[in-house]
Amino acid sequence: MEEHAEKIKNAQINNVLGLFVLFFGIVVLIAVVFTDTTIGKQTNTVAGLILSGIGVGMFLKARKVLRKDGST
Repeated sequence: MEEHAEKIKNAQINNVLGLFVLFFGIVVLIAVVFTDTTIGKQTNTVAGLILSGIGVGMFLKARKVLRKDGST
C-alpha cells in the first residue's frame, strides 16, 4: 500500500513538473520572435522544442499512471 501511495505521489509531482517544463518551452519558443540573430533563433527553436517535448512526455506519462491507478 505504501509503495502504491509513493507511485501516485511521484506521478502527481511529474504531472506538475511536466506542465512547468512545457510552459517554459513555450516561452522559449515565443522568444524566437524577439531574437535578432539567426543562430539565436535556431538555438531558441531547438531548445524550445526539446523542452516542450520533455514536458509533454512527462505530463502524458504521469497522467497514464494516475488514470491506471484510478486517481486524478
